[in-house]
Amino acid sequence: MIKLLQSFFYFSKLVFFKKEVDVVFYYPQHFNRGVKGENLFFEPLYKACKNNDISYLIFEEVDSISDKPRNKNTIPFDFVFFLITVLRKLKQTEFSIGKILSKTFLRGLKFNNYIVLSQSMLEVFRGVNKDANLFDLQHGIIHSEKENYIENNIVSDRIFKNKIQLLLSGSGFYNLLNNADKSSYFKENNHVIGFSKMKNEILHESSNKNILVTLQFTSDHSDIQNKKILTELDEFISTNLEYTFFLKNHPRFNNEIDLKILTAKGNTKQAPFQLTDCFQLCSIHLTAYSTTSFECASVGIPTLFLSSLQNDFNMFSTDFFYPLKNNLKYIEDNYSECSELVKKWESVFYSEFDEKKFISLL
Repeated sequence: MIKLLQSFFYFSKLVFFKKEVDVVFYYPQHFNRGVKGENLFFEPLYKACKNNDISYLIFEEVDSISDKPRNKNTIPFDFVFFLITVLRKLKQTEFSIGKILSKTFLRGLKFNNYIVLSQSMLEVFRGVNKDANLFDLQHGIIHSEKENYIENNIVSDRIFKNKIQLLLSGSGFYNLLNNADKSSYFKENNHVIGFSKMKNEILHESSNKNILVTLQFTSDHSDIQNKKILTELDEFISTNLEYTFFLKNHPRFNNEIDLKILTAKGNTKQAPFQLTDCFQLCSIHLTAYSTTSFECASVGIPTLFLSSLQNDFNMFSTDFFYPLKNNLKYIEDNYSECSELVKKWESVFYSEFDEKKFISLL
Protein backbone atom coordinates (compact mmCIF):
# COMPACT_ATOMS: atom_id res chain seq x y z
CA MET A 1 0.00 0.00 0.00
CA ILE A 2 2.87 2.39 0.80
CA LYS A 3 4.43 1.78 -2.62
CA LEU A 4 1.04 2.34 -4.27
CA LEU A 5 0.64 5.71 -2.52
CA GLN A 6 4.21 6.73 -3.38
CA SER A 7 3.51 5.82 -6.97
CA PHE A 8 0.23 7.73 -7.06
CA PHE A 9 1.82 10.94 -5.75
CA TYR A 10 4.78 10.70 -8.13
CA PHE A 11 2.73 10.18 -11.27
CA SER A 12 0.06 12.69 -10.22
CA LYS A 13 2.74 15.36 -10.32
CA LEU A 14 3.53 14.43 -13.93
CA VAL A 15 0.02 15.54 -14.88
CA PHE A 16 1.02 19.12 -14.06
CA PHE A 17 4.83 19.27 -14.16
CA LYS A 18 7.37 18.28 -16.78
CA LYS A 19 10.17 15.77 -16.14
CA GLU A 20 12.77 15.42 -18.90
CA VAL A 21 15.34 12.60 -18.91
CA ASP A 22 17.53 10.93 -21.50
CA VAL A 23 16.63 7.36 -20.51
CA VAL A 24 13.74 5.55 -18.85
CA PHE A 25 14.61 2.12 -17.44
CA TYR A 26 11.74 -0.28 -16.77
CA TYR A 27 11.70 -3.78 -15.31
CA PRO A 28 9.54 -6.18 -13.24
CA GLN A 29 10.34 -6.71 -9.56
CA HIS A 30 11.47 -10.33 -9.99
CA PHE A 31 14.71 -9.09 -11.57
CA ASN A 32 15.93 -7.80 -8.17
CA ARG A 33 18.30 -10.74 -7.74
CA GLY A 34 21.40 -9.12 -6.24
CA VAL A 35 22.63 -9.54 -2.67
CA LYS A 36 20.95 -6.25 -1.70
CA GLY A 37 18.02 -6.56 -4.07
CA GLU A 38 19.80 -4.91 -6.99
CA ASN A 39 18.84 -5.45 -10.61
CA LEU A 40 22.21 -6.81 -11.75
CA PHE A 41 21.27 -6.65 -15.44
CA PHE A 42 20.77 -2.89 -15.34
CA GLU A 43 23.50 -1.94 -12.83
CA PRO A 44 26.31 -1.49 -15.43
CA LEU A 45 23.96 0.60 -17.58
CA TYR A 46 23.14 2.89 -14.65
CA LYS A 47 26.85 3.29 -13.96
CA ALA A 48 27.57 4.08 -17.61
CA CYS A 49 24.87 6.78 -17.59
CA LYS A 50 26.34 8.34 -14.44
CA ASN A 51 29.83 8.30 -15.93
CA ASN A 52 28.62 10.14 -19.01
CA ASP A 53 26.15 12.61 -17.48
CA ILE A 54 23.15 10.83 -18.99
CA SER A 55 19.99 11.51 -16.98
CA TYR A 56 17.63 8.63 -16.25
CA LEU A 57 14.66 7.31 -14.26
CA ILE A 58 14.06 3.74 -13.08
CA PHE A 59 10.50 2.39 -12.95
CA GLU A 60 9.92 -0.88 -11.10
CA GLU A 61 6.87 -2.98 -11.95
CA VAL A 62 5.24 -4.70 -8.97
CA ASP A 63 5.06 -8.50 -9.07
CA SER A 64 2.58 -9.90 -6.57
CA ILE A 65 3.99 -13.44 -6.64
CA SER A 66 7.68 -12.56 -6.53
CA ASP A 67 9.75 -13.20 -3.43
CA LYS A 68 12.33 -10.64 -4.53
CA PRO A 69 12.54 -7.39 -2.51
CA ARG A 70 11.45 -4.01 -3.82
CA ASN A 71 14.33 -1.73 -4.74
CA LYS A 72 14.27 1.55 -2.79
CA ASN A 73 16.32 3.28 -5.51
CA THR A 74 13.54 2.95 -8.08
CA ILE A 75 10.22 4.67 -8.69
CA PRO A 76 7.36 2.23 -8.00
CA PHE A 77 5.18 1.88 -11.09
CA ASP A 78 2.35 0.39 -9.01
CA PHE A 79 -0.33 3.04 -9.60
CA VAL A 80 0.16 3.24 -13.36
CA PHE A 81 0.41 -0.56 -13.55
CA PHE A 82 -2.98 -0.77 -11.81
CA LEU A 83 -4.47 1.66 -14.37
CA ILE A 84 -2.98 -0.35 -17.23
CA THR A 85 -4.53 -3.54 -15.81
CA VAL A 86 -7.97 -1.85 -15.69
CA LEU A 87 -7.63 -0.49 -19.23
CA ARG A 88 -6.64 -3.93 -20.51
CA LYS A 89 -9.83 -5.36 -19.03
CA LEU A 90 -11.72 -2.64 -20.89
CA LYS A 91 -10.26 -4.08 -24.13
CA GLN A 92 -7.90 -1.19 -24.81
CA THR A 93 -4.82 -2.09 -26.89
CA GLU A 94 -1.35 -1.64 -25.41
CA PHE A 95 -0.60 1.21 -27.83
CA SER A 96 -3.87 3.01 -27.06
CA ILE A 97 -3.16 2.65 -23.33
CA GLY A 98 0.14 4.42 -23.93
CA LYS A 99 -1.65 7.21 -25.78
CA ILE A 100 -4.08 7.61 -22.86
CA LEU A 101 -1.20 7.76 -20.36
CA SER A 102 0.64 10.29 -22.52
CA LYS A 103 -2.28 12.66 -21.95
CA THR A 104 -2.73 11.89 -18.25
CA PHE A 105 -0.32 10.41 -15.71
CA LEU A 106 2.71 10.30 -18.05
CA ARG A 107 1.86 13.63 -19.64
CA GLY A 108 4.86 15.46 -18.22
CA LEU A 109 7.40 12.69 -18.87
CA LYS A 110 9.77 13.44 -21.73
CA PHE A 111 12.41 10.87 -22.68
CA ASN A 112 14.54 9.90 -25.66
CA ASN A 113 15.30 6.28 -24.81
CA TYR A 114 13.36 3.47 -23.15
CA ILE A 115 15.28 0.38 -22.00
CA VAL A 116 13.42 -2.64 -20.73
CA LEU A 117 13.91 -6.20 -19.57
CA SER A 118 11.74 -9.07 -20.81
CA GLN A 119 10.04 -6.79 -23.39
CA SER A 120 7.92 -5.29 -20.61
CA MET A 121 5.46 -2.54 -21.64
CA LEU A 122 7.04 -2.07 -25.06
CA GLU A 123 3.81 -1.18 -26.87
CA VAL A 124 2.64 1.00 -23.98
CA PHE A 125 5.76 3.16 -24.06
CA ARG A 126 5.70 3.26 -27.85
CA GLY A 127 2.22 4.75 -27.42
CA VAL A 128 3.58 7.24 -24.87
CA ASN A 129 6.39 8.35 -27.18
CA LYS A 130 6.31 7.32 -30.86
CA ASP A 131 9.77 8.81 -31.52
CA ALA A 132 11.83 7.35 -28.66
CA ASN A 133 14.47 4.68 -29.13
CA LEU A 134 13.06 1.48 -27.61
CA PHE A 135 15.61 -1.11 -26.48
CA ASP A 136 15.13 -4.60 -25.07
CA LEU A 137 18.13 -5.67 -22.99
CA GLN A 138 18.93 -9.36 -23.22
CA HIS A 139 18.54 -11.04 -19.83
CA GLY A 140 18.63 -14.72 -20.75
CA ILE A 141 19.28 -16.98 -23.66
CA ILE A 142 17.88 -16.11 -27.08
CA HIS A 143 17.63 -18.81 -29.72
CA SER A 144 16.35 -19.20 -33.27
CA GLU A 145 12.83 -20.09 -32.12
CA LYS A 146 12.62 -17.77 -29.13
CA GLU A 147 9.06 -16.61 -28.66
CA ASN A 148 8.58 -12.85 -29.12
CA TYR A 149 11.93 -12.54 -30.92
CA ILE A 150 11.79 -14.61 -34.08
CA GLU A 151 8.93 -16.48 -35.70
CA ASN A 152 9.12 -18.67 -38.81
CA ASN A 153 12.62 -17.36 -39.54
CA ILE A 154 11.67 -13.69 -39.50
CA VAL A 155 11.65 -11.06 -36.78
CA SER A 156 8.52 -11.13 -34.62
CA ASP A 157 5.71 -8.70 -35.48
CA ARG A 158 5.94 -7.17 -32.03
CA ILE A 159 9.57 -6.16 -32.44
CA PHE A 160 9.13 -5.04 -36.06
CA LYS A 161 5.97 -2.96 -35.55
CA ASN A 162 7.36 -1.19 -32.49
CA LYS A 163 10.83 -0.66 -34.00
CA ILE A 164 12.52 -2.41 -31.09
CA GLN A 165 16.30 -2.65 -30.96
CA LEU A 166 18.02 -5.45 -29.03
CA LEU A 167 20.99 -4.97 -26.71
CA LEU A 168 22.89 -8.25 -26.79
CA SER A 169 25.57 -9.76 -24.57
CA GLY A 170 27.80 -11.22 -27.27
CA SER A 171 28.49 -11.86 -30.94
CA GLY A 172 27.25 -15.44 -30.61
CA PHE A 173 23.67 -14.24 -30.08
CA TYR A 174 24.00 -11.57 -32.76
CA ASN A 175 25.15 -14.07 -35.38
CA LEU A 176 22.51 -16.60 -34.34
CA LEU A 177 19.62 -14.14 -34.78
CA ASN A 178 21.06 -12.55 -37.90
CA ASN A 179 21.50 -15.92 -39.61
CA ALA A 180 17.99 -17.07 -38.67
CA ASP A 181 16.22 -13.86 -39.74
CA LYS A 182 15.37 -13.85 -43.45
CA SER A 183 13.94 -10.32 -43.16
CA SER A 184 17.39 -8.90 -42.20
CA TYR A 185 15.77 -6.70 -39.53
CA PHE A 186 18.17 -7.87 -36.84
CA LYS A 187 21.26 -7.03 -38.89
CA GLU A 188 20.68 -3.30 -38.36
CA ASN A 189 18.77 -3.35 -35.09
CA ASN A 190 20.81 -5.69 -32.90
CA HIS A 191 23.71 -4.23 -30.94
CA VAL A 192 26.35 -6.15 -28.99
CA ILE A 193 27.08 -4.13 -25.85
CA GLY A 194 28.40 -7.06 -23.83
CA PHE A 195 27.76 -8.07 -20.28
CA SER A 196 29.19 -6.95 -16.96
CA LYS A 197 31.42 -9.90 -16.15
CA MET A 198 33.56 -10.50 -13.12
CA LYS A 199 37.15 -11.54 -13.73
CA ASN A 200 36.25 -15.18 -13.47
CA GLU A 201 38.90 -17.85 -13.13
CA ILE A 202 38.36 -21.59 -13.36
CA LEU A 203 37.22 -22.57 -9.87
CA HIS A 204 37.76 -26.33 -9.74
CA GLU A 205 40.67 -28.46 -10.88
CA SER A 206 38.63 -31.66 -10.71
CA SER A 207 35.19 -32.89 -9.79
CA ASN A 208 34.32 -32.70 -6.09
CA LYS A 209 31.17 -34.83 -6.43
CA ASN A 210 28.88 -31.83 -5.76
CA ILE A 211 26.36 -31.08 -8.51
CA LEU A 212 24.33 -27.87 -8.75
CA VAL A 213 20.83 -28.54 -10.10
CA THR A 214 19.05 -25.49 -11.51
CA LEU A 215 15.40 -26.51 -11.45
CA GLN A 216 13.07 -25.22 -14.15
CA PHE A 217 9.62 -25.95 -12.79
CA THR A 218 7.66 -22.90 -13.94
CA SER A 219 4.35 -22.01 -15.55
CA ASP A 220 6.26 -21.70 -18.84
CA HIS A 221 5.89 -25.47 -19.11
CA SER A 222 2.83 -27.63 -19.28
CA ASP A 223 2.09 -29.90 -16.34
CA ILE A 224 3.23 -32.84 -18.43
CA GLN A 225 6.57 -31.16 -19.21
CA ASN A 226 7.21 -30.34 -15.55
CA LYS A 227 6.45 -33.92 -14.57
CA LYS A 228 8.83 -35.24 -17.22
CA ILE A 229 11.66 -33.17 -15.73
CA LEU A 230 10.78 -34.37 -12.23
CA THR A 231 10.78 -38.04 -13.27
CA GLU A 232 14.14 -37.75 -15.02
CA LEU A 233 15.72 -35.88 -12.10
CA ASP A 234 14.39 -38.43 -9.65
CA GLU A 235 16.01 -41.24 -11.62
CA PHE A 236 19.30 -39.42 -12.18
CA ILE A 237 19.74 -38.51 -8.51
CA SER A 238 18.74 -41.99 -7.36
CA THR A 239 21.27 -43.70 -9.66
CA ASN A 240 24.18 -41.45 -8.71
CA LEU A 241 24.24 -41.83 -4.94
CA GLU A 242 27.95 -41.01 -4.67
CA TYR A 243 27.13 -37.40 -5.63
CA THR A 244 25.48 -34.66 -3.59
CA PHE A 245 22.91 -32.64 -5.52
CA PHE A 246 22.25 -29.02 -4.51
CA LEU A 247 18.77 -27.98 -5.67
CA LYS A 248 18.12 -24.38 -6.72
CA ASN A 249 14.64 -23.21 -7.71
CA HIS A 250 13.94 -21.05 -10.73
CA PRO A 251 13.32 -17.37 -9.76
CA ARG A 252 9.72 -17.73 -11.00
CA PHE A 253 9.00 -21.05 -9.32
CA ASN A 254 5.47 -20.97 -7.88
CA ASN A 255 4.92 -24.49 -6.56
CA GLU A 256 4.09 -25.89 -9.99
CA ILE A 257 5.58 -29.19 -8.76
CA ASP A 258 5.76 -30.79 -5.32
CA LEU A 259 9.49 -31.13 -4.71
CA LYS A 260 9.26 -33.57 -1.80
CA ILE A 261 10.26 -36.50 -3.99
CA LEU A 262 13.60 -34.75 -4.54
CA THR A 263 14.17 -32.99 -1.23
CA ALA A 264 13.48 -36.17 0.77
CA LYS A 265 16.44 -37.97 -0.78
CA GLY A 266 19.54 -38.49 1.32
CA ASN A 267 21.90 -37.05 -1.32
CA THR A 268 20.07 -33.75 -2.00
CA LYS A 269 20.43 -30.41 -0.25
CA GLN A 270 19.17 -26.89 -0.77
CA ALA A 271 21.60 -24.80 -2.79
CA PRO A 272 22.93 -21.48 -1.44
CA PHE A 273 20.91 -18.39 -2.38
CA GLN A 274 23.75 -16.67 -4.27
CA LEU A 275 24.98 -18.28 -7.47
CA THR A 276 28.56 -17.32 -6.67
CA ASP A 277 28.36 -19.46 -3.53
CA CYS A 278 26.87 -22.30 -5.58
CA PHE A 279 29.80 -22.12 -7.97
CA GLN A 280 32.32 -22.32 -5.14
CA LEU A 281 30.51 -25.34 -3.73
CA CYS A 282 29.73 -27.36 -6.88
CA SER A 283 31.98 -28.53 -9.71
CA ILE A 284 29.28 -29.76 -12.12
CA HIS A 285 25.94 -28.30 -13.21
CA LEU A 286 22.76 -30.20 -14.14
CA THR A 287 19.74 -28.63 -15.85
CA ALA A 288 17.19 -28.93 -18.65
CA TYR A 289 18.23 -25.80 -20.57
CA SER A 290 18.96 -23.06 -18.01
CA THR A 291 20.81 -19.81 -18.75
CA THR A 292 22.92 -20.71 -15.73
CA SER A 293 24.84 -23.03 -18.06
CA PHE A 294 26.55 -19.93 -19.45
CA GLU A 295 27.28 -18.52 -16.00
CA CYS A 296 28.72 -21.85 -14.90
CA ALA A 297 30.87 -21.98 -18.02
CA SER A 298 32.33 -18.55 -17.19
CA VAL A 299 34.06 -20.17 -14.17
CA GLY A 300 34.84 -23.43 -15.93
CA ILE A 301 31.96 -25.52 -14.55
CA PRO A 302 30.65 -28.05 -17.12
CA THR A 303 26.93 -28.67 -17.58
CA LEU A 304 24.99 -31.89 -18.04
CA PHE A 305 21.62 -31.53 -19.80
CA LEU A 306 18.49 -33.50 -18.99
CA SER A 307 16.98 -35.09 -22.08
CA SER A 308 13.26 -35.21 -21.20
CA LEU A 309 12.42 -31.92 -22.97
CA GLN A 310 14.93 -32.14 -25.80
CA ASN A 311 12.16 -32.26 -28.41
CA ASP A 312 10.88 -28.89 -27.19
CA PHE A 313 14.02 -27.13 -25.92
CA ASN A 314 17.17 -28.25 -27.72
CA MET A 315 18.82 -24.89 -28.35
CA PHE A 316 22.05 -25.82 -26.56
CA SER A 317 22.75 -28.40 -29.25
CA THR A 318 21.14 -26.82 -32.33
CA ASP A 319 21.88 -23.10 -31.77
CA PHE A 320 24.63 -22.79 -29.17
CA PHE A 321 26.59 -25.93 -30.05
CA TYR A 322 27.55 -26.79 -26.49
CA PRO A 323 31.07 -28.28 -26.79
CA LEU A 324 30.89 -31.25 -24.41
CA LYS A 325 29.58 -34.78 -24.53
CA ASN A 326 26.48 -35.08 -22.38
CA ASN A 327 28.04 -37.78 -20.24
CA LEU A 328 28.86 -37.59 -16.52
CA LYS A 329 31.71 -40.09 -16.66
CA TYR A 330 33.32 -38.30 -19.60
CA ILE A 331 33.26 -34.99 -17.71
CA GLU A 332 34.66 -36.65 -14.59
CA ASP A 333 37.53 -38.25 -16.53
CA ASN A 334 38.36 -35.13 -18.57
CA TYR A 335 37.44 -32.39 -16.11
CA SER A 336 40.29 -29.93 -16.75
CA GLU A 337 39.87 -30.10 -20.53
CA CYS A 338 36.09 -29.70 -20.21
CA SER A 339 36.53 -26.61 -18.01
CA GLU A 340 38.74 -24.91 -20.58
CA LEU A 341 36.36 -25.76 -23.43
CA VAL A 342 33.22 -24.39 -21.78
CA LYS A 343 34.97 -21.20 -20.68
CA LYS A 344 36.10 -20.51 -24.25
CA TRP A 345 32.61 -21.34 -25.54
CA GLU A 346 30.93 -18.94 -23.10
CA SER A 347 33.14 -15.98 -24.08
CA VAL A 348 31.62 -15.93 -27.58
CA PHE A 349 28.13 -15.37 -26.17
CA TYR A 350 29.05 -13.10 -23.24
CA SER A 351 31.71 -10.50 -23.98
CA GLU A 352 32.89 -7.72 -21.68
CA PHE A 353 30.52 -4.76 -21.30
CA ASP A 354 31.33 -2.02 -23.83
CA GLU A 355 30.36 1.27 -22.20
CA LYS A 356 31.27 3.40 -25.21
CA LYS A 357 29.13 1.30 -27.52
CA PHE A 358 26.17 1.52 -25.14
CA ILE A 359 26.42 5.30 -24.75
CA SER A 360 26.74 5.77 -28.53
CA LEU A 361 23.30 4.21 -29.01
CA LEU A 362 21.47 6.68 -26.78
